[in-house]
Amino acid sequence: MVRISLAGVAARLLLNRLRTTRAVARFAWRVHRRHTALIDRRGTWTYDQLHQRVMRLSGWLQNQGLPDRAVVFTWLPETGELYEVRLATFETGHVFAPCHSHLPPEFVLELIDRVRPAVLVHDPALSASLLRQARMRWPTMRMLALGDDYERALATSRPRSGAAPVHEDEVFALHMTSGTTGAPKAVGYTHRKYLDSMRMVARAIDFRRPPGGRDVNMLGLPITGPGSGLVLPTLLSGATLVMPEHFDAGHLVRLVSRHRVTRAFLSPSAIIDLLDLENLEQHDLSSLTFIAYGAEMMPAAKIAEAIRRIGPIFQQGYGSLEALPPISWLLPADHVDAQGAPLGRNVLGSVGHPAPGVEVVVRDEAFRPLPLGRNGMITVRSPSCFDGYWNDSLKTADTLRDGWVVIGDHGHFDADGRLHVLGREADRVRRGDQWIHPREVEEVAHEHAAIKEACLVQQGTRAVLAVSLRRTASASTAAATRSRHGESTERILEHLQRHLPAHLWPDEVVIVPAIPRSFLNKVLRREVRAMLGAAGAQRRSERAATSAPTA
Repeated sequence: MVRISLAGVAARLLLNRLRTTRAVARFAWRVHRRHTALIDRRGTWTYDQLHQRVMRLSGWLQNQGLPDRAVVFTWLPETGELYEVRLATFETGHVFAPCHSHLPPEFVLELIDRVRPAVLVHDPALSASLLRQARMRWPTMRMLALGDDYERALATSRPRSGAAPVHEDEVFALHMTSGTTGAPKAVGYTHRKYLDSMRMVARAIDFRRPPGGRDVNMLGLPITGPGSGLVLPTLLSGATLVMPEHFDAGHLVRLVSRHRVTRAFLSPSAIIDLLDLENLEQHDLSSLTFIAYGAEMMPAAKIAEAIRRIGPIFQQGYGSLEALPPISWLLPADHVDAQGAPLGRNVLGSVGHPAPGVEVVVRDEAFRPLPLGRNGMITVRSPSCFDGYWNDSLKTADTLRDGWVVIGDHGHFDADGRLHVLGREADRVRRGDQWIHPREVEEVAHEHAAIKEACLVQQGTRAVLAVSLRRTASASTAAATRSRHGESTERILEHLQRHLPAHLWPDEVVIVPAIPRSFLNKVLRREVRAMLGAAGAQRRSERAATSAPTA
């Protein structure tokens, strides 16, 4: 059961009254002036100091003579300046369009061509060639470079409040898909739908201040992606937002300890990295009261270990840009039994129950609903679901069917109404006439003491399991694994064969230094396939060389 404070109730009532992102920001500036608003690579900023910078940036934007609701496009690293641009567009009524800084330049140019922004705020260190192309193709687009140009624009602009009215049904932001399965797409969010989504989150998360009155939220996910969902709750509650320069596990735990972080929003891979730190217990994480995780499936064995080592403070959220979070959630109390011990794989391996007001139906290829226990396409409908991709009707038709969003994941409901997500349809492995969902194998692999990460992929006609090893495994297991790969892979195969039916046994286990990940810390299966393919070719070449006759 979620405990609710009077402050939490008041925040929720207030959120119900505020109808636009501009209204939320103006409330924060008025009420939380002296509180610490932001901690980033530059230092510490109060709400009043941040407000002054945001108003000066708003003045600069308005001085450009932009039309109402023009698009402001950013290609920036995860910095405080990115946060400032986002807040400035709240004030001016322009449309904020953040682009992931790790995307290839050709994807960025494609997005610019589709979105047609009036302003590009960029980091000149990312790609000089892209900027040259952008100036040639869109000569009227204003450009503002991070660094001296950005600071000069703020210093020479007078603070200005937004003059153009904003309506709750207008699009205020475009968020880009990650691009891990192809060219990214842009999803438009209206004030109404985004705030409706935040209200749903507020039903599960009590944004009250902890004992002592200081609330510090840390982003362990990009603000250009899932981390964006923390912006409005942070503003509303007057909390501090910590923006890491990068998402390395050691860096994150140091920030938690240094700034007494109370809430952290992390990817599953980041949590796995935390568990693999050799000195995790040396860091003071006692300030943490809540850790939300999502953006990728979390192995049940790893979240159970995290609960035992850090505490029963974890909440999983399952969502997508197209459906807005949350689709479903697994609350902190849903992770543990009455004695506080982690529950089993049948619970922790799920994404919990659908959130209030969200309909989830598992369907077959003919779009017919399937009964409990049957795997199929996950489809979602809610008041906050998107209306289509920005200027992309063809991709919209593939994803939006009769008012239902086709998430792209496969899964099923169990008898208790919990949703189990098995992953993308495109990631399934075929062996003969048998389809294997990688998650079915990977969940069991993660229960092996020596395994850090596991990824099952297709290699020709074979199912190959790539695994990376833990630094913190027991000495005997780790030594055997690192020094005698043959013996170790045999032991891993034996573990899998003991706990899986025969049709799910992989054909081969390959130990790799690390599983490739995206900038969102998602496993990149296509890169795993490529890596295994290259390694296989290298082994065949070496065998051929050693077996060739010598002169």
